Amino acid sequence: MTDFETIANLKQILVPKADLKLRFSYKTPEKTMAYNDKEDQAEWQAKCRCKLRELIACDADVMDRNIQVHHTTKIEFATVYSLIMHVDDTLSLPGYLLVPDEIKCETPVLAIQGHAYDVKGILGLADDYHHGFGLELCRAGFVTLVPEIRGFGTMVNLAAHDERKLIYYNWGELMAYTLVTDAFMKGYTLIGDTISDLFAWSAYLRGYVKQEKYSVAGISYGGDLALILAALDDRADKTFASGTLGSMTPIFDTCYNAPAHCIPGILKYMDRQEIAQCIAPRALAVHYGELDAPSPDNSSAAYNETALPVFSRVSEFYRNMGAGEKAQLVISLNMKHEMDNHALIEFLLDRH
Repeated sequence: MTDFETIANLKQILVPKADLKLRFSYKTPEKTMAYNDKEDQAEWQAKCRCKLRELIACDADVMDRNIQVHHTTKIEFATVYSLIMHVDDTLSLPGYLLVPDEIKCETPVLAIQGHAYDVKGILGLADDYHHGFGLELCRAGFVTLVPEIRGFGTMVNLAAHDERKLIYYNWGELMAYTLVTDAFMKGYTLIGDTISDLFAWSAYLRGYVKQEKYSVAGISYGGDLALILAALDDRADKTFASGTLGSMTPIFDTCYNAPAHCIPGILKYMDRQEIAQCIAPRALAVHYGELDAPSPDNSSAAYNETALPVFSRVSEFYRNMGAGEKAQLVISLNMKHEMDNHALIEFLLDRH
């Protein structure tokens, strides 16, 4: 047994924190797939899309998942269909198709939630930063599909029915992020699986209205998903990405964003700038609330110091493709990290 004198002497060998250098950060690598203006833009986009699909481990060819109507509800101006998508024998996902009584735009919209306890905010059943934009799109005459995404709402625990826990998001109770880490260890990513789901939802939506094109809109994490989906799917005709686009580094380093956004190794090849450039020349609106800036009470801070420089470079890429007018920056005065329904609907209704 170690005596007290020995313990006292051993304590003296411990190196105090004050004598160490603790300013560590992994060095940000050079982006090996950053666009070089000597390259052919279309060829560069194809190469970038291929690498992005590889990094997120996305099955972009998922189109034939079984999606069934679970419930039908009539509201004042629309019919709402509650849907269930069967991914495989172990997982099914809910979604909501909102069909207005008077369809005013032939292009339907995939409306993607950000971080939230459930999908109620985007459906107008609760008041949060989504401001019910899925419901408001339907009210404006758009056939709108609102998928509930993995790790949220009824899918907080994807293993709930066999009494295990595979949790992503459960603020105040458990922050293990086991859904993300389990995916990483087995060669998947949460964001990639979610994009695969969105491909399947978009196929259902396009089939419902019998249209080849669709629009996609999302905020925060949903904005990230909208950018990636549109980058990989040229059937996404218009993209409204709110509260996203700036470089990934400050989003995680100083704004403490959550792990669902993580793509392993992404910064060795590209950043959100390159992802957005893959959407060109199709219409893109990047949206921020004027007050969505770094502050002690804002852990989102999408409108940070990288937002405008990144958008500027994306715009330059669009201009070089002869489509400068297709990339729009929308800044909503006196708004924070929240959806601007008026700006969203105006962008989608723009016939130009």
